[in-house]
Amino acid sequence: MTHANTTAARRTVQPGHARALANHGPGWAIMWDDRDDQPVIVRPERGDDGTLLEICGYEGMFTLGGDCDPCEDAHTCDACMPDGQPNFEVIADHMTNILSDVYADRTDIAACMPLTLPYTRALAEHGYQRRFQGNRQAHTFNQLYRSPDGHLVELQIPLPNAPADAPTIPLTIEWTYLRPRPTSPDTPTPETNLPADTPPTDIAALIAAHIAIHPPTPTTPGDTTDGTDRTDGTDAPDRAATPATA
Repeated sequence: MTHANTTAARRTVQPGHARALANHGPGWAIMWDDRDDQPVIVRPERGDDGTLLEICGYEGMFTLGGDCDPCEDAHTCDACMPDGQPNFEVIADHMTNILSDVYADRTDIAACMPLTLPYTRALAEHGYQRRFQGNRQAHTFNQLYRSPDGHLVELQIPLPNAPADAPTIPLTIEWTYLRPRPTSPDTPTPETNLPADTPPTDIAALIAAHIAIHPPTPTTPGDTTDGTDRTDGTDAPDRAATPATA
């Protein structure tokens, strides 16, 4: 086995890591620490600077099996919660697969996270939590946020280093929680385009106002979250945050 393959083989999430995240509960996440070559359980905001690579938050850990309706933000799926009890081996395998998928993009993610921090902080003032760090798509970096009521919205933030000949790209809010059912794939998700230099505070206020007056439509699955995604105000652990143990 080559050194590269040996290193990749070490980038795994064990059932004990998944169990540790479950024990920590709402408002915590499992992230990969490249410096120590292991997963750690921390508050999601510890990934805001891109130093840690987010794998999964508590709120999504029981839906990783892919059996859930993609329009829903449900808490559980049968693959991860057979008979209503978590299967930590299955969950850990899914987390390992996620880590494998996102690890190759860790440099892009680390570079873009400081750019998104003003949006994260502005949305937090309205009770919105970043659901995962995000991913780069050509000349934008896309992040998903969850409202206090569990409604999901995606920000598509233009990157400042786009080529000079690239078309002007707006900052886009995709109203994910209003996404149509998979039976209507030709119906686009509602979007709002704004100037790229719109202040983050204005973005956050617009999102909060929109969701307050636009509950999910009857064609969208019911909101199945219960609001437990908000943190309890505890400060994030420091650099020496206790790693999850297998």
